[in-house]
Amino acid sequence: MRSANDSGVMMLPHPVRVDAAFGSPIEEVLLGETGVLEGARPYLGAEGVSTEWIINKVPGMLELAMASMGAPAGMNVGLLMLMLSRARLRAQGDPILQVADGLHAQLAETDLSDALPACFFRSPYPIVYIEFARPSGLQINNRMSGLHEVEGVYVGSYRIPAHSDQHQGSGRERHLQLDPTRETRVMELTITGSPVGKGNPLDDASVDISLYIQDEDACLGTLLERHITYYRSAEITAAQPGFEIPDQTEMDLTAEVIRHLAKVLLYLNLPDAEQAPLPERSQLQQRLKGLGPKKAARIKRRMAATYDRIVIGPSVGVSTEQHQADGNPSDSRSVRPHWRRGHFRRIRYGEQRSESRLGWIKPVLVNAAEAFGTVKPKPYLMR
Repeated sequence: MRSANDSGVMMLPHPVRVDAAFGSPIEEVLLGETGVLEGARPYLGAEGVSTEWIINKVPGMLELAMASMGAPAGMNVGLLMLMLSRARLRAQGDPILQVADGLHAQLAETDLSDALPACFFRSPYPIVYIEFARPSGLQINNRMSGLHEVEGVYVGSYRIPAHSDQHQGSGRERHLQLDPTRETRVMELTITGSPVGKGNPLDDASVDISLYIQDEDACLGTLLERHITYYRSAEITAAQPGFEIPDQTEMDLTAEVIRHLAKVLLYLNLPDAEQAPLPERSQLQQRLKGLGPKKAARIKRRMAATYDRIVIGPSVGVSTEQHQADGNPSDSRSVRPHWRRGHFRRIRYGEQRSESRLGWIKPVLVNAAEAFGTVKPKPYLMR
């Protein structure tokens, strides 16, 4: 395991950090000797199988979850959910998206419109880890170690077929208005909190929550609020023994993370979303060819703290705008620096406006010349 004082490892996003800390894939280290990992392996890369299904159906997995966490799948299964999310990301080739600082600042000043449909809340990958810019201004709570800065989210996209028994006894059909005779699209989210400021690279935090979508035209805001209410319902404790209902503050923190994630996913659905590959690890692997043992060893040590990712966001900084007071060119006074908020919107087009696409009115930092000397973009923080 890497040193607990290794600040470089502490700052790495969860998928890279846990492997660097252990020196091997975390699921191999912690699950390899239990026997359950081999039973789960055929399903790790399957796009039609949720992690909840893996925990409930793979022999020995549910017993392991109950014994070690005190709660079954679909809720807050802690370390086991983290391990499986990491393993599933690996099975898909480790796709990692990193939110650029400029995009993070713009999304913090962008509103979610009530008219946005749920169909835009989707990921371009079966599973992906989305690394937030830091400082993210977002937090989640660990009841043992306190508040942790959010570093990113595992986002899995799966399907529950019609007439499946996966909803039975969970209260989801009533709370989330699901029809058991219809297929359900599942967005499985595992939020990870950074260990920075804590004891070691594994002293982190996580929150697990899944969104169940059947009506793609349903209002995204209403959908999110309905799930937040569901995860605080007393019915969950009857259906899921051992589950501890989050308090209001914990759910508020989680809701802010999900709303910010929604903006990131909406950005990715834009036709002109900017993406730039950053293959740091692959470039180091290329340098290994033909090196002697000593130089190769140094490169391999560096590789443990590097990773390939795709950086998403505008290639330039925040949009800016200059103004003079009252429209009078001779007036030396200027408008106080402030953000003009942006918003995502649904744009209808085509015959009888039957088709739609997503648009983004970007936020603008008004009177930027003065702003950059006096203010910084407002942090996206929920206290």
